[in-house]
Amino acid sequence: MIRDFKKATAIADVVEKARARRYFQKPSQLKAVNKIMRKRLQRKIRSLKKTKNISSEVIDKMVARLSNS
Repeated sequence: MIRDFKKATAIADVVEKARARRYFQKPSQLKAVNKIMRKRLQRKIRSLKKTKNISSEVIDKMVARLSNS
């Protein structure tokens, strides 16, 4: 039962959202953090595209995550 609860909360990102909202962050700080994360993800996507043994599905998922943020 505990395992099912952990899976359900992991899928819904309940724990991550609670940790993120634990302390107040100014909107400008949130924008800055999101900008840094987007740049990091873009860099990772660029480097993965150069490698030959990575599937296009993985890159597509990362691009989708980038467009959502």
